Amino acid sequence: MQADTSDRPRRPEMALRHRARARWLAASWPNPARLLTPLARVGPRLTVAFLSVALLLPLIGLVAVNEQYRASLHAAQIEAENVAEQVAHTVAQPAEPGRPVLYQQPAQLQRYVSGVQRDDGRDLEIVGLDRRILADALPDDQGRLFTLDGGGEVAATMRDGKPRSFLEISPDFPDGIEVMAVPLRTAHDSIVGAVLLEYTPLHRELLAAGGVTRQVIVAASLTGMAAALMLGYLLSRDLVRDLRGLTRTAHLLAAGDDAARARVGSRGELGELAAAFNDMARRIAAQKATLTEQAVRDPLTGLHNRRAFTQRLDETLARSRRSGAPMALLMLDLDHFKDVNDRYGHPAGDQALRTVAALLARELRAVDVAARLGGEEFGVLLPGSDQDEAVLVAERLRLAIARCPIVCASVTLTVTTSIGVVSYPRHARTADELSRLADEALYLAKRGGRDRVCGPSGPDQGRSGQR
Repeated sequence: MQADTSDRPRRPEMALRHRARARWLAASWPNPARLLTPLARVGPRLTVAFLSVALLLPLIGLVAVNEQYRASLHAAQIEAENVAEQVAHTVAQPAEPGRPVLYQQPAQLQRYVSGVQRDDGRDLEIVGLDRRILADALPDDQGRLFTLDGGGEVAATMRDGKPRSFLEISPDFPDGIEVMAVPLRTAHDSIVGAVLLEYTPLHRELLAAGGVTRQVIVAASLTGMAAALMLGYLLSRDLVRDLRGLTRTAHLLAAGDDAARARVGSRGELGELAAAFNDMARRIAAQKATLTEQAVRDPLTGLHNRRAFTQRLDETLARSRRSGAPMALLMLDLDHFKDVNDRYGHPAGDQALRTVAALLARELRAVDVAARLGGEEFGVLLPGSDQDEAVLVAERLRLAIARCPIVCASVTLTVTTSIGVVSYPRHARTADELSRLADEALYLAKRGGRDRVCGPSGPDQGRSGQR
């Protein structure tokens, strides 16, 4: 008997759920590369760098202030230790075995301590091994038990002979006083007590003297931070602005704006980069113009080629449609040109083509367009000319070509031409139709005996060479 498994999830469904959950986690988890993308740009990186420097300067200042403060404390302790050692050396007279002189002459010791306090303002206290006060700046305390050694520093000094500095707090001095304890040794290096020197005034004096230095350090740190922030802002602003200008210029050049040039305010490396960039842009523009010219020019005659002529035909026809002005198209073909090549050679044929091209450029207006369409065939666009005007121009060109001598080496020859003439809007309204009718008119001129001008319907549409 099979168990009922209808309530159990199927394995494919569980796999789909796991994959969906994994995709959700991957989509919701932040992409580190995306988060770090802004730092790949110069502006944010400079900002982070200068902010780091600006924050580092106060930190360095705080460390310097702390070190200077500790140096002042250490200097005060060293000075107090030296004074206390000098006092200890003075009062530690050679003693008889078992009983130092300072125990035998307490009155003299008290007078010495009182004199030091009176002359130098130093508060001294001498404590014996039994923790009794042998001499004090206050005579009334002499002979009393020393009870302010709560931290055990004095006892430790008399035990191991190491000087110690500590803060003594008493009801009379709730804020505490700085005390230096040094061991009192005999000539035999026996510790017989301790000299306690209050150096609070010295401590405060050195801290006050170092306070000016600390203030200067803090002020210098804050000034450096402000200068770093300002310098970072100015450099980031100028650098990013110039880099964005270069990027914008590069995009303009890539979009085909050959006149775009980079302008930067920096005179350093960015200025040199901009100058080199602009020089490169000028060279590219010049090369592009040369290549463009080569792409639209016939290399033999220097006239427009068929591709450029077709484009100019479309443009001229579009302008005529917008303005309502007429335009004309001429198709020229040199007569018996193959015979010229066969009889005089291809150099003579090339010279004939160059001579005809130069004549067309000389006879036509600046707005007219002449092109070599291939072989010995030429095309001419006459913007603003109707059929009658175009026929007159074609007749003038026919006569000029027939009368123009062609000199090649020691040979001088002449050629004639047949011309087909059509116009917009009289004969056609599209470029393809104009080209087709012009070819037909040229064919009629060839069939009619060559060296003549014909329209789409024959010589009656224009003025032939016999008129």
